[in-house]
Amino acid sequence: MGRVPIHLVTGPANSGKASVLLDAVRAAAARGQEPLLVVPTRADQARYRRELAEGGVAMGARVERFGGLLAHAAERAGVGQARIGALERERLIARLTGATPALAAALCVAVAELEAQRVSPARLRGALRAWSESGRRPEQLELFGERFADPGAVGEDAGAGRVGGGDAWSERSTLELVCAAFERYRAALQAIRARDPELHACATLDALRRRPAAWGATPVFVYGFDDLTELQFDAIETLGVVVDAQLTVSLAYEAARAVFAGRAASFQRLAPIAAEHTQLQARADYYEPPARRALHHLERSLLAPTCERLAPGDAVCLLAGPTPRAELELVAAEVRSLIDDGVAAEQIAIVHRQPQSVAALLGETLDAHGVAHAIDVRVAFADTAIGRGLLGLLRCALGEAELGDLLAWLRCPGVLEQPQLADRLEAQALRTGALAAERARALWEAERWPLDPIDRVADAAGESVTRLVEALASELERLFAAPRRGGALVLAEHELQEASALAAGRRALAALGELSRLSPAGAQAVEALQALERLSFYVEQHSGPGRVRVVDPLGLRARRVRALFVCGMQEGVFPAASSPSLVADEERRALARASGLSLRVAPDALAAERYLLYALASRPERRLTLSWHAAGEDGTPVARSLFVDDICDAFDDTLTAPAAAVELAASDPVSVREEAIRPLGDERVLKRLRERRLWSASALELWSACPVRWFVERLLAGEELGPDAEPLARGSLAHAALKLTLERLRERTGSARLTPASLPDARELLGRVLEELRDEHPLSVAPERLPGARVRLRHELERYLECAAEQSSPLEPTHLELQFGFEDGEAPAPPPLDLGEGVSVRGRIDRVDVGPDGQAVVYDYKGRAAPPAARWLRDCSWQVALYMRAVRDLLGAQPVGGFYQPLAGRELVPRGALDADADLELDCVRTDRLDHESFERLIDDCVSAARAAALQIRAGALQPRPATCAYGGGCAHPTICRYGG
Repeated sequence: MGRVPIHLVTGPANSGKASVLLDAVRAAAARGQEPLLVVPTRADQARYRRELAEGGVAMGARVERFGGLLAHAAERAGVGQARIGALERERLIARLTGATPALAAALCVAVAELEAQRVSPARLRGALRAWSESGRRPEQLELFGERFADPGAVGEDAGAGRVGGGDAWSERSTLELVCAAFERYRAALQAIRARDPELHACATLDALRRRPAAWGATPVFVYGFDDLTELQFDAIETLGVVVDAQLTVSLAYEAARAVFAGRAASFQRLAPIAAEHTQLQARADYYEPPARRALHHLERSLLAPTCERLAPGDAVCLLAGPTPRAELELVAAEVRSLIDDGVAAEQIAIVHRQPQSVAALLGETLDAHGVAHAIDVRVAFADTAIGRGLLGLLRCALGEAELGDLLAWLRCPGVLEQPQLADRLEAQALRTGALAAERARALWEAERWPLDPIDRVADAAGESVTRLVEALASELERLFAAPRRGGALVLAEHELQEASALAAGRRALAALGELSRLSPAGAQAVEALQALERLSFYVEQHSGPGRVRVVDPLGLRARRVRALFVCGMQEGVFPAASSPSLVADEERRALARASGLSLRVAPDALAAERYLLYALASRPERRLTLSWHAAGEDGTPVARSLFVDDICDAFDDTLTAPAAAVELAASDPVSVREEAIRPLGDERVLKRLRERRLWSASALELWSACPVRWFVERLLAGEELGPDAEPLARGSLAHAALKLTLERLRERTGSARLTPASLPDARELLGRVLEELRDEHPLSVAPERLPGARVRLRHELERYLECAAEQSSPLEPTHLELQFGFEDGEAPAPPPLDLGEGVSVRGRIDRVDVGPDGQAVVYDYKGRAAPPAARWLRDCSWQVALYMRAVRDLLGAQPVGGFYQPLAGRELVPRGALDADADLELDCVRTDRLDHESFERLIDDCVSAARAAALQIRAGALQPRPATCAYGGGCAHPTICRYGG
């Protein structure tokens, strides 16, 4: 072996390491060496490819991530044995151990770590034996709230090997659990002659060690990595020390600085094997002149024990919002301002420690401010249209589905030419209580066509996992292609997520098929379901140039930007808490003391977070902005991150002065509230409303209470998918039962009047009628609720009959459920009631009692509430008044009273209005008796209010009225109304 050619380049973040490496790459390309630049992320890969191309190096250099480097090495070393990926590994370990999905995933991480450190199962078993012989054993740890069963039983009975399956393992350590799973896993890999990614990487590096010349003369440049994994260290040592390749490694590091404490171990590991070490110095010209002094000072003094405190100017800014939304509103407004001032969008970055948690809200606020942005989000396969559809189909085929699973498949675009058929099925299923997919399918096939794809997948599942995977792959392709069939369309931006789901689903199914082929023993159809349920993938939303990038801190480590916004500076978010490992650090240290086997201990989490803070603080060239919020959306106070104080320690008090810390103004509703709904403006809708003449009394009441609620519930009039609410179902049955009871009472006794003498007959008839109507008017789709609901309704109606009999009205119930203004009834009905100005009303009057002299009293049944006449106009309760006018104009009777009659509740006293001058002996509340003039004026006022409401509807005068919208006040449809207060 000749010289050791590793060149280590270190320095602070603003030392120009990128320029040094790019110059070296260009020089190597100019010499015809075809250099390989290795960077951390896909975004870095695209950026440096572009930079090299702009510098004239388009074909002479390659830019790869570390996986690309290993693939390049495998190709040169001729390593091509069969591999299994991360998904196959998780499914194989779950199959071998019977572990739950969460535990299987944790075991995969532990196994990958062991393989990367080149620890074999035999070596781990020997170390555990030595540990056991030392007589020191740690307490058994619980994971995911459960104890481990003995993996030794897994081979004979997988059920006994599941988590929580027994106590035989309860006194052993988690390392022994990992060792048992590791042994079975490696034995299975040897049996199927396959390697996982870590083993494949190790085999590749071993092949290069045996044949160093296979690598050739390609120089390698590693840039942008904050820390290195075991495999990355292994690759650097193999290429630089054994293969003797020209290798340059860049590492952000300066000795004796607190911000680099989390990187000291990496430096100390690389320094002894480096032939050359270049220490670059900090450069103030890294920053733009207006911000140079403040940002350079921040980079040099962050976390220093003592430092001079400078004025930040406008280079460093703090934003504080009362809520998460308010915080992001402030950020979006500041970003918009920078773009308006000429800063290119691609030179602005927004960083959050957990960008997934704020992706939707941040995207919404940026869109509202017209800021084009790009964000990488992890999307669950089950959250995409074709993912939901495929999972729903698979659950139906496996017989484990509910109604929602069947509907998820049917609603997948392209499955049905008329998607509303799925809505009708849902409504029918919910109304009949068919909540299982099998029953809902029977409802569908009874009226429409057979759902054969379910049977195809079920048949495939019954044959083998391989056949099931093939069938699912075919159905996945069909789901994606169905809405685009025959179009030859270029996918729009919003369709790219579905395309990514298709690609991820293909890979997952191919992996399951390969695993089933390699290891058919123990394969089960449910594995496909579990794998697809846990499947997720990254997708870049709104990709392309000219956009603000939204990333996590690691996504920015190899980039510089002009302006950087660091959001979510909260305790528990940034710095983030350390992730627990399956094998605790205490066990690792105990194992090393007892056996000499040293497993890598997790790095200091706080030191790593401090370095991320430093890296972010040094990324912007012009402006750094930190933001946080004071409370969650529910009002719970949350603490600001202490990292904000670390930044503030470098500057004087002007940074934290009230004028500098931008607070959301309470008087600025536009920034946190969307504009309330506007009046109707579509001419087609207005024309339809102007031409409408016939209205229901309840619709006019609803408009007067709140036009927006009328708009949602009457004009938009979305079909109810669920069954009728139980109060509505109870009311419908109560109306029908009282009508039939009184009609049959008249047939039996000659009168429908309720008196003490007729009460026994009425109660008997009521019982029979309720039994007759039970199937026509189901009170609930929940079988367990039906008996109680029926008993309660019968009790309420019997109590009402008793109260009515005690009052003993002198009038005869003549008209029951009287309709007027309807043309589709079984019997001829009176015409609509004309209110004037082209406004007519139709309705159904529950009961009209008429006396021999033509006097009439109107009753409208209510569940509980019965508004008195004094509140009719205030509460928009005009229905009884309109019905009294209809009795006069359409029946020729003389209305002398109108009441709302409660059928349930503590008091069953009717409330309304009675003409005191009519000389009618009728029990009612004293204040409901009005003199004739007041009685007639009340009816006229209610008619005028109803007519005015109809004219307002014709004008489209839509406006929110939250004071009278919902019961007790408040908005009934806030997501549509967006009332601003």
